Amino acid sequence: MKFEKIQAKIDQFELKTSIGPRLGRRLYDFILGEGPQRCLELGIGHGSSACYVAGALDELGAGSLTAVDLEPARRWQIPPIEELLDATGLQERVTVVREATSYTWFLRRKIEENSRPDGCDAAYDFCFIDGAKHWTTDGLAFFLVDKLLADGGWILFDDLGYTFRSVHSLGNTTTDFINTLEMSDEELDTPHIDSVFRLLVMQHPEYGEFRVDDQWWGWAHKIRTTNRRLVIDESYTLGTQLLRVVQKTKRRLQGLLGSSNQPHSSARSAADGE
Repeated sequence: MKFEKIQAKIDQFELKTSIGPRLGRRLYDFILGEGPQRCLELGIGHGSSACYVAGALDELGAGSLTAVDLEPARRWQIPPIEELLDATGLQERVTVVREATSYTWFLRRKIEENSRPDGCDAAYDFCFIDGAKHWTTDGLAFFLVDKLLADGGWILFDDLGYTFRSVHSLGNTTTDFINTLEMSDEELDTPHIDSVFRLLVMQHPEYGEFRVDDQWWGWAHKIRTTNRRLVIDESYTLGTQLLRVVQKTKRRLQGLLGSSNQPHSSARSAADGE
């Protein structure tokens, strides 16, 4: 299915939270260019990104997506992914799975299904991790996905720069079923997915090609190479630019108030040090 047709269908829902047409196009073009047949998405929101992936697979004429999220998330995922898939006509390309507490449990089950006496068979060529945004959950998810990811496959992380402080300061003490009241200041202010990407993914010997888009998306290619490289795309989206302005203003205000909280390195400055 052509990207413009998918976008027109998604626009009809007027979603307040969505990856947007620019990043949606990037995801769609990636699937067309790389041609992964077995795709996995952990954390699905309303399902717009799933539609982009499924639409590209449909355009290629082959492949499927397994989209995993929590059963309790149905309460806020209105409209749900099923409605977007119905509207785009892409239901046949996507299998939706709901778990009680974590998509890591889905990964445990999948590893068990694919295990043999001396290891685990690959089940996926591409995985998009866009869920809890939490060091514990997504750090584990990376290592579990790695066991299921074929050589030459790709992992994409959303929300590199996200911090739990951004929601905690607005009075939201629970997000994605994580209680921010239980977090230390360091946990609130540190971008968890940036830490997963820099400290776990980029240091893993099986991965050799990395890309950071808009300070928000981190790509990792499962390929062994002596020429390991990182590409940083600095063409920021408008949303990312606005977020950076808000964060900069907040840091300035904290400085005027004598706050002891120090800003953490952004995805770009941390990656530049690799």
